[in-house]
Amino acid sequence: MNSRLLVAFLCLAAVAPGCIIHDDTPDYPGDATFRWTFGGLRCDEDRDIKGVNIDIPGEILENDGRYPCQANGFDGIVLHDFAPGVYSFTIEAVSYSNERLYFASGTFRVDGDVTVTVDMTPTGTPPSFAYVSWLFPPNNVSSSPNCNQAGIASVDVRVDDDEWVRLDCAQGYGANSVKTPYLEPGTHSLEFVAVDVNGNPWYYYSGTINTQSGTPTSHTASMWAIGGASIRWDIVANSQTQTCAQAGITTVRINFRDAFTNELVYGIMGDAHGCNDAPVVYEFLRPGRYKVEMYAQASNGREYLSPDNGPFLDVVAHQFPGPNASLPVPLIRL
Repeated sequence: MNSRLLVAFLCLAAVAPGCIIHDDTPDYPGDATFRWTFGGLRCDEDRDIKGVNIDIPGEILENDGRYPCQANGFDGIVLHDFAPGVYSFTIEAVSYSNERLYFASGTFRVDGDVTVTVDMTPTGTPPSFAYVSWLFPPNNVSSSPNCNQAGIASVDVRVDDDEWVRLDCAQGYGANSVKTPYLEPGTHSLEFVAVDVNGNPWYYYSGTINTQSGTPTSHTASMWAIGGASIRWDIVANSQTQTCAQAGITTVRINFRDAFTNELVYGIMGDAHGCNDAPVVYEFLRPGRYKVEMYAQASNGREYLSPDNGPFLDVVAHQFPGPNASLPVPLIRL
């Protein structure tokens, strides 16, 4: 009798309340169908690939695991008659001189027939990447304006604080997507800035993506409209205005507290700038009302704070005050 059925029968016969069957052991043999791509490319898109080699420890594979990249229009191979269980594998694509071009590794579980979809990455690069795309408010496929309707020409993209890359907006809009650089598997930061034909920012996104080895992930970012602000400060001690040097201040921390949610835009530490950097221009703020909060500490330990009652800043979508329209904020010595 099948062991799973036997356990169930014994539970019923015992009439034992709370008798729970736990059985995660695979029972059924099957075939493993490998489907492969190479950094998102098919066999006929990279003509340097001669074939694909597979190694599964403990298993003897036909032709020693050496297979053509494509057979009868199929990019992959069907491997037959695996016993139930979990298997590890390595897979590589090789050139006509048997040089390794792409590589991946992973595991698969046989409990009946299984398909293993694997995307190999170029030798010497991290083993994962993602496909990313963007939408504009109201951020759903059926009603999001396209690039032209949103007035967007290009989107600047950055992953993990790397260099910004400017792409044509249509490349990643909606159903289209762009590929990130090759990344280590895990969580990565992602930023988009949508700009018009003059390079002015209109929409922004900041978030995270997750990648995994051998299988590209897909992410669609819902961008939001942005506005700007310009901030300067006056250092005040005993009702007298001082310079940064006179006060002994080298760094000023700026923050914006949402007047409705009470959340801080730049966390508890704020956005740090040199004391002489004023005015500071911000371009990626969500529209809304904010209380400006600032802090500085002098070399002698004296602290300076902005007033408890403000000032307040109203950020309007697609409006970006320049340095000549800076909001003055007093930094008052405690």
